[in-house]
Amino acid sequence: MPGDRWVRLVGWWDRHARAIVLAAVAGAVLLAGGFALAVGDALRFQDEREYVALARSVASGHGYVLTEYSVAVRPPGLAYRPPGLPFLLAPVSLLTDGSIVAMRFVGVAALGVSVWLASLLGRRIHSPAAGALAAVGVAAYPLFVFTATTLYPQIPAMALLLGFLESAFRAVDESRRGRWVAAAGLTGGLLALTLPVFALAVPLTVVWLAWSHRRALGRAARNRALAGVLLLAITLACVWTVRNAVVLGAFVPASTNGGVNLLLGNSERVTARTGSAGDIGPYYAVVLDDGLDEVEADRFYTVSAWEWVRGHPGDAARLYVEKVARAFAYADALSTEYRPGVLTSLLSALTFYPVLGLAVLRVLLARRRLGAEEKLLLGLVVMLVAVLAVYFIRIRLRLPLDALLIVVAASGALSLARGSVHANHGRGQTGSAVRVPDDD
Repeated sequence: MPGDRWVRLVGWWDRHARAIVLAAVAGAVLLAGGFALAVGDALRFQDEREYVALARSVASGHGYVLTEYSVAVRPPGLAYRPPGLPFLLAPVSLLTDGSIVAMRFVGVAALGVSVWLASLLGRRIHSPAAGALAAVGVAAYPLFVFTATTLYPQIPAMALLLGFLESAFRAVDESRRGRWVAAAGLTGGLLALTLPVFALAVPLTVVWLAWSHRRALGRAARNRALAGVLLLAITLACVWTVRNAVVLGAFVPASTNGGVNLLLGNSERVTARTGSAGDIGPYYAVVLDDGLDEVEADRFYTVSAWEWVRGHPGDAARLYVEKVARAFAYADALSTEYRPGVLTSLLSALTFYPVLGLAVLRVLLARRRLGAEEKLLLGLVVMLVAVLAVYFIRIRLRLPLDALLIVVAASGALSLARGSVHANHGRGQTGSAVRVPDDD
């Protein structure tokens, strides 16, 4: 009978969750590692070249200096890219004499860690079966496997985001909080230095956890722990800000590319689809003609973007809405030498939209019984997409949020199974002794 089969299947996943998670971690590492070896030393994207150049510069003792980059400002770039990924790559570069293939395995390792962390979050919000299903979902997600082999910060940032969330949850749930406060603060600070936009996840999580535990016993101790998380994350991020103040003589929290990214998403010749390929050539010309350094260029781009928004509020609002919608697309029209094929785009659509659909179904089925942790994950997706759309949109910029959606989707899939069992039982069928976890 269908209900009994669902019960047995969910029970099997519950009982073998640990083995499934370990197999998912191993599978993700082997699959992404094999792909990394197949790609080899080829650098397919300009951003990769810049991150490799920074890592090699740090490893060679020349400091955090970028002498060539894609945006038309005068080199050297002393803070053009956020430092998180280059500092992760630098030790590997030092030990392997700058091997690009070896550096790719930083992303491969980050994917393996992300699979494990997704399982912990899935177990926390629903059940061991949901944790195992989330692990398999992250391990088998094609966009993760592909991006893990590129020298982009998204997959390491995904591991940091998941690690921060799990550590923050443990900092408020467990009696021995010190180590989890330290773990959450460190991962939150590193996240801010790797993908600065995602720094918003840290205060949002802290505020949400303080609010959701406001009536629980031991509230004062929890609030102190959360304050410690926030303070440590801010302190770590501020170290780089102080460095920038000394080196650049200006207040630069993370990098000097925020202005150009804002202009690429808000100016007269860009659309929701153009992304980093948007035509802002006239602004580049001003920077070059006036000889602006990277700090001056960043300010010029920022001011120019906001002037366009103020002068064209209707166009800016429409463009923003289009970018929000574009954030949930399945493929980009890239302007680089690498262009995804039809099959690649189809595979992306066939994996992303079921995940998104299951996450939405989870919300619809749970109604008011959605757990506090799930509400936080979904809230972070909504808030961070809203912030990403202020700038330009690329699918890869959304990828860390896909991991949160997969965790919620795993919970949604188990909820559907539970609903099927209950429906069959309501028609008089006999269930097995295996319990299907509740939503609560």
